[in-house]
Amino acid sequence: MSQKEFIMVILGVCTVVYPLINNFYKKAYQISCEKFYGLPGKYFDSNIDTRLWYVGGILVLLLIYLMPVFLKKFYEKRKKIEKRKKIEKRYFVKTETIFWCIIIGLAIGLFNVYNLLEIMKQTHKTNNFFRTINYWLNSNAGFTVDSVIGLGLFSAFGITYIDKLQAIIKRKWFENLICIIVSVSFVMSLLLMFYGTMFKLSISIEDKTKYEFVTYEREYVVLSMYKEKLLIIPYEINEKGQYIFKTNQYLFGEPYKGTYQYRDIKYSPKIATSTEK
Repeated sequence: MSQKEFIMVILGVCTVVYPLINNFYKKAYQISCEKFYGLPGKYFDSNIDTRLWYVGGILVLLLIYLMPVFLKKFYEKRKKIEKRKKIEKRYFVKTETIFWCIIIGLAIGLFNVYNLLEIMKQTHKTNNFFRTINYWLNSNAGFTVDSVIGLGLFSAFGITYIDKLQAIIKRKWFENLICIIVSVSFVMSLLLMFYGTMFKLSISIEDKTKYEFVTYEREYVVLSMYKEKLLIIPYEINEKGQYIFKTNQYLFGEPYKGTYQYRDIKYSPKIATSTEK
């Protein structure tokens, strides 16, 4: 099979699989919304496009993660072929590889800081154990960020130069220590990336805190668009600052009227369904 035929096959498979995955995601989203808001699921719609772009970005980032390894091997192979090589060029190659290790390590570290925040946001409601860990991480934010970025740098340098380090280190205990540090850094970085991505892609209507609000004569929460109408509900705020969404009083508004704004309500809302006040 030629490269062109292989690409056409992949595109054909994606064309068939994408609608199935998107439809499954849409149904799961509607079920989650119906369960949480107490409204018919048909009023809600979503697609998986943004999540697919997120996954694609993760795959690209993983490929870039391994780039210093391939870059080093490429230069080593070229060095063997080019027997006569100036010393300045050799030093430039080493510097260039180190430069890419730093850039990629920092990119992985910063991305995993975002992943850690996503994990903390999703786990703080589970139990006291996670709340205690999240509180400590938040209280020591500087140390936490530096540690996560450090893991990215150690893993990027480790997978690139581990063979060189093993060759020059004479003491076995020190070699083992370096291998442990590199392995832990690499595994922790991958775990942060994996779990952060998993939490990001999960359907979590219960933890949603960013909503759009529209003001006509009064202000309403916008839940979705249905048949070119806005599904809106009134709300109130209790003494604790938590929003109470009165989904038992839902109505449909005109999308081209009113004043709109996005707001982070900080806490997930309490839902007042038809059986609640």
